[in-house]
Amino acid sequence: MDISEIERPKTKEELVYEQLKELILHSGIPVNTFLSQRTLAAKVDAAVITVRAALRQLENDGLVENIPHWGVRVPEETPATLEDRYRVRRLFEVEASREIVKRRSQIDPSDLLKIASQCDRIDLDPDGDLNAFGDLHYRLHREIVDLAGSPLMSRMYERINLKKLFFWNALRTWKDASTRHIGDHREFVEGLFSAPEEAVVKMLEQHINRGLEYELRMLNSQDTL
Repeated sequence: MDISEIERPKTKEELVYEQLKELILHSGIPVNTFLSQRTLAAKVDAAVITVRAALRQLENDGLVENIPHWGVRVPEETPATLEDRYRVRRLFEVEASREIVKRRSQIDPSDLLKIASQCDRIDLDPDGDLNAFGDLHYRLHREIVDLAGSPLMSRMYERINLKKLFFWNALRTWKDASTRHIGDHREFVEGLFSAPEEAVVKMLEQHINRGLEYELRMLNSQDTL
């Protein structure tokens, strides 16, 4: 076996990050409630310094807010904030797709096709790993923006913390069989490198709008419980 294929042991910070992310995504930490780092450390049985390092990554992901003198909280999501985040995502990704279509003869699509296939494989698996899908789904769409060839666009896309959107998208849509198992990511990437520009934009907008529709449905159903 190639030594590169051997998975290295996870650090304590990585393990605590995963524990806290699980708590956040499965309502183990109350939304919009400030908690001290000491309280969170007790929840996951770890040192405060380890929790602090994990929280920095969670803050980068957009899953928590760290407010000086108050503590850490999971920000509340509303239909308005969700729609706004999807609106910004649509602006970036549609423009990026148009640029890729113009330059696609110069772009090797093999890595993007591989990521798309991995997304579909997890998405179509009834026992697929939700966290793995959230990570891969974000990576796929982030790579689309990167391939547009604009470093500024890539930096801005990363800065608006859309990774949070992809985590919650996976969690909300996988709760309902009618909003799961779509498996259309490779189909879109293939179209990105072969279909006319307007057809590519239409496919992308349908993909993004469907995600928003499903999430709003699940968010509203949670509010009525």
